[in-house]
Amino acid sequence: MALISVLMPAYNEGKGLENAVKTTMKELKGLDYEIIMINDGSNDDTEEVAKMLCDSYKEVKLVSYPQNKGKGYALKKGFEKSRGDIIVFFDSDLDIPPSQIRRFLRALDNGYDVVIGSKYLPGARVKYSEKRRLFSILYRTLVKVLLNLDVTDTQVGLKVFKREVLEKAFSKVLVKKYAFDVELLTVINMYGYRIHEIPIKIEHNTFNSSINYREIARMFVDTMAVFYRKNILHYYNGDRE
Repeated sequence: MALISVLMPAYNEGKGLENAVKTTMKELKGLDYEIIMINDGSNDDTEEVAKMLCDSYKEVKLVSYPQNKGKGYALKKGFEKSRGDIIVFFDSDLDIPPSQIRRFLRALDNGYDVVIGSKYLPGARVKYSEKRRLFSILYRTLVKVLLNLDVTDTQVGLKVFKREVLEKAFSKVLVKKYAFDVELLTVINMYGYRIHEIPIKIEHNTFNSSINYREIARMFVDTMAVFYRKNILHYYNGDRE
């Protein structure tokens, strides 16, 4: 049985982290797995809660550093400590129920290299505002045109990878925050790996919250930087087979 590494980045998630880890462990029962929490410079009790969980469960590990550096940086650090043949990116806020992880793992067994969730495929269940829907459509179109990345959704916090994919792609990923997912999937797509999307269920109302226009601007800047590296510098081409 393949070892599964679940990477859970956490920033100020101390209040819900114990429940997130225990719920995820319950859903993974019977599988060979490890959970790696990454404390991304939290200023609450996230680290203390994580250490308690590590002391209580041999399957749980912790990566921690003092300064918040973004989700992309956190996932790269967690991957460096992981041992699994299959790597799962999973947000620790539990907006996505961990019961969906097994569905993603089954999809990976169907010959794909990467399985990602989408809010926009038939069968997806999620609530989000019209403003967010419009932004998502515009951003998806931008990514497709600029980066030749034909996926419906790059931002969902549940993704599953074969280890070899990340071993190759992470060496080229530079974005640490806002366009991390876009850069990672762009590199993976360029290297010819098979990406499969399946509809996602998101239980909380995160997508009804107001849009942070500053973050949108930063995401746009980061995305343009990926475009520049891909199409002008040809930075990602060096390790292609």
